Amino acid sequence: MNTEAAIRTARGALERYGFASTAPIELVKYRENYVFRLTLVTGKSYAIRLHRAGYRTDDEINSELSYLHTLSEQGLGVSQPVATLQGDFVSAVTAEDGTTFQLDVLHWVEGGVPLGDITEAMSGDSALDPTAFRQLGSLAAELHERTSTVGRPAAFQRQAWDAEGLVGASAQWGNPLALQGLTPSEAQLLTAAVEKLRRDLGALPKTVESYGVIHADLTPENVLVTEGGRMVLIDFDDFGEGWHLFDLATILFFFQPHPLYENYRQALLEGYSSVRAIPEGSLQVWDPMMLARGLTYLGWAASRRGDEAAEYIAERVVPMVLGLAEGYTSSSLTSPAC
Repeated sequence: MNTEAAIRTARGALERYGFASTAPIELVKYRENYVFRLTLVTGKSYAIRLHRAGYRTDDEINSELSYLHTLSEQGLGVSQPVATLQGDFVSAVTAEDGTTFQLDVLHWVEGGVPLGDITEAMSGDSALDPTAFRQLGSLAAELHERTSTVGRPAAFQRQAWDAEGLVGASAQWGNPLALQGLTPSEAQLLTAAVEKLRRDLGALPKTVESYGVIHADLTPENVLVTEGGRMVLIDFDDFGEGWHLFDLATILFFFQPHPLYENYRQALLEGYSSVRAIPEGSLQVWDPMMLARGLTYLGWAASRRGDEAAEYIAERVVPMVLGLAEGYTSSSLTSPAC
């Protein structure tokens, strides 16, 4: 389905939210889902997500949006979902070819701009000050505090970013070893790293202090900064269960080549610790968690070769992951304590 057809499909649900079906809609991005911006005559805007058919169940999307509704009502800086006039968070819409899609609406973060982008982080051109990471660390800790309190409601259905979800046979984002272009020695190294990670991550505890409901995709593009300096977390499409450290590793993953990486890391951990204690000994598995995060990107790219983002991963991220794997397989994780 092309963009124009997707927009026509989205228009079929607008009146359910009290919006005019002719209101202007523009494409914001397309990856797993179409994301559009709807602008009303009042000037108020909304984000519309048209989900890829079959990617998520209604229950999974409802779990995400219901959770976001709870967090936003508590004042946390997250995307705020919008219900239909009947009180539903998810709408079913039918495209011109008869395919049924899920659609949802969220409040647009007015004046919000991304904290950064992956290419600037990787190239070292990002001009972010470490104080931004201290603020983001505090917000991530607030998120984990709230999700630890809310827990998993009875209807909660989301994926787990545990050992199986990260590097298992049915990893959430696919098999990193399936990425075309790996040399035999590179594939052998990654195979050894994956096998070791399965054992080491599988041995990590899942206590409330270290494991719970997480965002799971806290890249710089998914953190918006408003004109007043407030940070808002968006794009919870991959949210689910996992180690809290996985969120922190995701924040910094693409900044590893940056000359201020260690400053960013220290600031992030300081900000987090100012709100929520980091379990003693958990930072022992920082590098393995970074490697696990990197392997998910390789798995994602493996089935999307030709996509611009997938090609960037193959060219720029693979060498970084290989370096992490080399260091990890030559060391030992002596005390799983995350």
